[in-house]
Amino acid sequence: MNARTLPLSASLALLLTAMSAQAQQQVLDPAAVRHRLFSPEEHLEVSISVGLPVREYLTAHYNLNVGVAYNLFNTFGLEARAGYALSRHTGLARSISESFLNREDKKITDELEDMWQMNLHGVVGARWAPIYGKLSLLADETAHFQAYLWGGGGLASLRRQSVIQCTNVQNRELGICDNRTDPLDASTAKENYWRTETRMAPVVSGAVGFRFFVASGHAIRFELRDWVYTDQYRVNVVREDWEAGRESGEPARDPGLTHLVQFDLGYTFIF
Repeated sequence: MNARTLPLSASLALLLTAMSAQAQQQVLDPAAVRHRLFSPEEHLEVSISVGLPVREYLTAHYNLNVGVAYNLFNTFGLEARAGYALSRHTGLARSISESFLNREDKKITDELEDMWQMNLHGVVGARWAPIYGKLSLLADETAHFQAYLWGGGGLASLRRQSVIQCTNVQNRELGICDNRTDPLDASTAKENYWRTETRMAPVVSGAVGFRFFVASGHAIRFELRDWVYTDQYRVNVVREDWEAGRESGEPARDPGLTHLVQFDLGYTFIF
């Protein structure tokens, strides 16, 4: 490159840079400088949600919740939630209970972990939503959403039904611990005699989620939520002592934590 071509090349480079910047601005501005569909700052909101189990092992929970929140900022809000979980034993837990009573190798055994079922519960927490985005669905349709993290704690009512401690064995060979009228049909039982415990316990909850604004003041919410509470169970339970009405075994020294992981689908009304 000689001295004559150097100024011309520099001018062309500057022109191409300016044209590129102008074109980039024209492409990005319509998408980047668009107003939010809705700004939740300083707005109250009410939500309803249903939680479904992500995995089922010994218990299954179907959670119904209502929530009230106040958005201090567009990215930060405080929320209180209360609800009730419809819970049950899974087929695996029922199978274990039916096969336990006639097993000779289970006369001294430990209770199973993660058997506490959550019922009534209430938590208070904070929601941080640092990400606001848009998804192009169709040529002229755009979905506005917030991605957020949620964390808080509260209290829960817990219930535990044993699958190995039967207070009134009806048929050891068939593993029956209830008052069924048909030995081969568990659905005919109106009462069972497995040991049942209840307690109130602290619960911690955390979630990651998205909420999509479908209209001004309305949003659909998708969450992956974890409910965490301490486990409790007994070890070294002597079956003969327990069935004779004598206390047996001792509390586990390090029972750990129970994680109840659910997928939540909810609807939010923002006032």
